[in-house]
Amino acid sequence: MASPHLQPCPGSRTGFVFICPGRFEASRGYPCAAGTGANLARALTVLHDRLPERFPSPEREKYVITNSWKNVEYPALTQRSVPTLGEVLADDNLARLAAEIAPLETIVACGAHAHAAVQALADRGLLRARLAFARHLSQRSVNMILGAADTPGRIGVWCDGVIAQLPQRP
Repeated sequence: MASPHLQPCPGSRTGFVFICPGRFEASRGYPCAAGTGANLARALTVLHDRLPERFPSPEREKYVITNSWKNVEYPALTQRSVPTLGEVLADDNLARLAAEIAPLETIVACGAHAHAAVQALADRGLLRARLAFARHLSQRSVNMILGAADTPGRIGVWCDGVIAQLPQRP
């Protein structure tokens, strides 16, 4: 069952880790619910077309989608939009995240907090997955991607970066 921080997908081999749920995720009850979700949908189409052995579907429901921090954060609620790095790297939080993503074969960490959490799990030997580290897919972050003039082009550049970190299976 999905929650604002986690969309489980039993049997999935691939997943995405973002930073934390915000107000749209809280109101809709699933992760990546607004602009980030729209950009994830665009990216999944490209990733599936370019590397289907690691991204077997263009549909988000076929992937684990979670966050490096499970608590909802947005200024009107918590006076901030992201957790501290210390909160993300706390042992109990990392144990929760490891339980959600340890079975995966491919993990894409999106955003600095997600990078730190996934790398910490990898450093502890708790992940066996191939890892890719990418910028967050919020529209603000996507707009900073160089090499293209519009959102679809920037998403393509983002996907190129992810794919370059995930060699094809033999």
